[in-house]
Amino acid sequence: MDIIVSGIRPTGHLHLGNYFGAIQNFLELQNMHKCFFFIADYHSLTTHPNSKDLKERVKNVLVEYLAAGLNPEKAVLYVQSDVEEVAELYLILNMFSYKGELERTASFKEKSRQQPNNINAGLLTYPVLMAADVLIHKATKVPVGKDQEQHLEMMRNFAKRFNNFYNIKLFPEPDA
Repeated sequence: MDIIVSGIRPTGHLHLGNYFGAIQNFLELQNMHKCFFFIADYHSLTTHPNSKDLKERVKNVLVEYLAAGLNPEKAVLYVQSDVEEVAELYLILNMFSYKGELERTASFKEKSRQQPNNINAGLLTYPVLMAADVLIHKATKVPVGKDQEQHLEMMRNFAKRFNNFYNIKLFPEPDA
């Protein structure tokens, strides 16, 4: 049985793109695999740094997850920031990532163009945080769209670097 991890940023109400792009898939996956579906509140801060209404948006996404049919008896549902180990692993994995490779990511370039007055370190290290989200659960599969394939490849590189540095096989190298 595969271990699946995926999350959605609470930047507003879920929409049809979220449903058809992610949640519909989550509904099938929760019946076949060990699944961890989270609300990516740390990730949302990279483009929505005003955390004033973040708690409310997180609650809304949780309610919408449940209304869509995600079942807490079949899958683990959680808020990213509630798992302290994600932030700890994010810090550690940053030591296995390189500025140049992060600056070359398509998502960083695109977000930098979209918000030139808010090019923050969170945008740059977004793939590292994504890797921490996934690797903390030792996931074997990550359902990602085409726009996230580069991040998935980086995630495998971070896992490989960590494993090689410590001469252990702690983290698997997840596939899409």
